[in-house]
Amino acid sequence: MNKVMILAAFLSMPLIAAGEISTRVCLADGNTPLELADPNVPFVYRDIMVGTKLTIIVSSDTGGHWGQDGGGLYVPASDISRGVLSGRDYNATTDDWAGSRFDAAGKGARVYSWQDEDVIGFDLYGHSSATRGDWFIIDYEALTVGQCYVEFWDYNMSWDWPICCHQFSHVPTRDFDDSTKVDFADLAIFASQWLEAGCIDPNWCEGSDLDTNGTVDSNDLALFAEYWLERTQ
Repeated sequence: MNKVMILAAFLSMPLIAAGEISTRVCLADGNTPLELADPNVPFVYRDIMVGTKLTIIVSSDTGGHWGQDGGGLYVPASDISRGVLSGRDYNATTDDWAGSRFDAAGKGARVYSWQDEDVIGFDLYGHSSATRGDWFIIDYEALTVGQCYVEFWDYNMSWDWPICCHQFSHVPTRDFDDSTKVDFADLAIFASQWLEAGCIDPNWCEGSDLDTNGTVDSNDLALFAEYWLERTQ
């Protein structure tokens, strides 16, 4: 089954009910939700710039063990050039990413790296001492322009299908100076390329030719303005 068909199947499924494991996507601060492209379509988010960092948080509305098999967050192998998942604070003693598990996941919770020919990401295991709340946090970064999918699996519900598939769309950055914020410094870089012609790949006139049509013009200015004062992390 191709990715479009899989996504359609996901979107036709009901949202995860209270009392089960769920995910939410936030900005790098871990608190501010990333807006959906359409409020009526779950798991498909508004465009983000290349270089933007997000957090994906796994939570439970009840305590107790997350079954025997746990779950995981993974990027399909076909998308790994466009987006990457990262864990926090690797612990060599427990061989897990200790900073990616919250206390609510239980003392014996673990976060393990996983990669095979199909996916790359993290296996997540709760513990019988888990309590209600946020259990795990995994970081995400947009690497290149295009779409990237992040699958959330709960193996206690299915070994055949993810519970949901988060869809991220990456657009060219407006943060030309890599300061993590689109501001007047970036506007100055854009202005220095104004009406420049002959923009070509890969530089595209210092990134200012946002629509990659070869010229920095009013259309690029409108595209730049869409992300004014936005932060990438």
